[in-house]
Amino acid sequence: MSETTLYLIRHGETDYNRQRIVQGRRINCELNQTGRAQARALARRLSTVPIDAIFSSTLRRAEETAAFIAAEHQHLEVFRLEDLEEMSWGVYEGEPPSERVSRAFESMQLDWARGDYGKRVEGGESILDVQERGLRALEHILARHEGQTVAVVTHGRFLRVLLATILDEYGLERMNEIHHANTCVNHLVHASGTFKAHLLNCTAHLDEVEIIEME
Repeated sequence: MSETTLYLIRHGETDYNRQRIVQGRRINCELNQTGRAQARALARRLSTVPIDAIFSSTLRRAEETAAFIAAEHQHLEVFRLEDLEEMSWGVYEGEPPSERVSRAFESMQLDWARGDYGKRVEGGESILDVQERGLRALEHILARHEGQTVAVVTHGRFLRVLLATILDEYGLERMNEIHHANTCVNHLVHASGTFKAHLLNCTAHLDEVEIIEME
């Protein structure tokens, strides 16, 4: 079986990221100035990569990031998949940092530590829900682009769940060990049903962002 190369990428920064406001699936904000600078730097980094297809979450912050990549590959369009959206945090989406939010997230972390990945906050998704649609999205992408190189722009918690699921050295119990800076690049290769990570959470392209913002 031929090798498929995947670049799994987190979107650029938003004001909600900077203010530590919960986003999830319902909050559909745009990139801020820093996020656009990050996305431009990312696009330049990937401009020499022979990308065959670009996929994005349907949320604006991911779509905008993907559009910067596509601009460096004029023959490509961006395919949007709802299954690539961020984990839903239900009633906590849009909430700024507070004791209430902190307690809710601490409770979720304790549930996950006990292996209860089916637990949901009110109106939200569980880790197992995210895992299911993440694997469905990945199966769709691999079926369409076997043997090719694909860039996929998605979200932080989504990436933690997906990477922890497909990389044998992790597993959901270690998902919080997978870091996800804005516009980080996770470079994976898939062959014979196995995923191998060549890079995780790589942000080498961000060294130039401060200079870009001052132009």
